[in-house]
Amino acid sequence: MLNPRKLTALLSLIIAATLSGCSGGNGEMNHMHAESNMSMEPIKVEMSWSPLQVAAGQKVVFEALVTQDGQPVDDAKEVLFEIVSNNNSESKLEFTGESAGNGIYKAEGTMEAEGEFTVTSHVTARTQHSMPSKKLVVQP
Repeated sequence: MLNPRKLTALLSLIIAATLSGCSGGNGEMNHMHAESNMSMEPIKVEMSWSPLQVAAGQKVVFEALVTQDGQPVDDAKEVLFEIVSNNNSESKLEFTGESAGNGIYKAEGTMEAEGEFTVTSHVTARTQHSMPSKKLVVQP
């Protein structure tokens, strides 16, 4: 069993080692960050669906065009289409977008019910998150 003096010395040594490890004295972290050419320009998401006029029970293709600095973003970590009924906020559908190339992400789903919905695309790419929304009216 350690006496209080030895325990204090051991704890001091552990704390000193931990703090010195966090200082980044060798500059490696700063160098890695400087090499990363990550743009600070926000990602832009343009959402659409096809067909434009949707009927209940019809298959719909949801699409998000993701760009940054005018260039397509093909390395998004997540693209999710969330569809919430404007009449019943507990009624929600989610479809995961898959890359189709050139910054385009697509998901296919069926809109079973008629009514007004809010479609929100949740896009996480390049340390950023964008959530544009649009209204979708599903006809009977």
